[in-house]
Amino acid sequence: MQKISLISVGKIKTSWIKDGCELFADRLSHSCDFSERILSSGEAKGEHERIAEALEKTLGTIVLLDELGEEMTSKEFAQWIGKKRDTGETLTFVIGGAYGVDERIRKSAKKIIAISRMTLPHELCKLMFLEQLYRAHTILEGRGYHH
Repeated sequence: MQKISLISVGKIKTSWIKDGCELFADRLSHSCDFSERILSSGEAKGEHERIAEALEKTLGTIVLLDELGEEMTSKEFAQWIGKKRDTGETLTFVIGGAYGVDERIRKSAKKIIAISRMTLPHELCKLMFLEQLYRAHTILEGRGYHH
């Protein structure tokens, strides 16, 4: 089973977003070995340091979610996830906080993916990412979630 982790900054405070994140994280547990590490938020330098420290302990491919990254359709994302799964790669996705990420973190990423070209609050980005990750797995498994 593919190991996928998510590093994000700040707790989800909006109840409906929190519910959605929990729903998709639970659904993902049936398709991959999913884990999440939530780092505390604060000022920019502190957030960047906490992300960098977390990434030092990370194995596998680091993927940054950023508005300047590569855009993909859901099917393209699923194909990419499937290729990584088939080669046994561990994936670690990173969502920055209110201040984004610094250049050091950007350079450590092997891939940068855009959820949207628009700037999104990290809470909403997290929900959209988890839904797309779940969707990718249902596409790979041939389930009917994606029409």
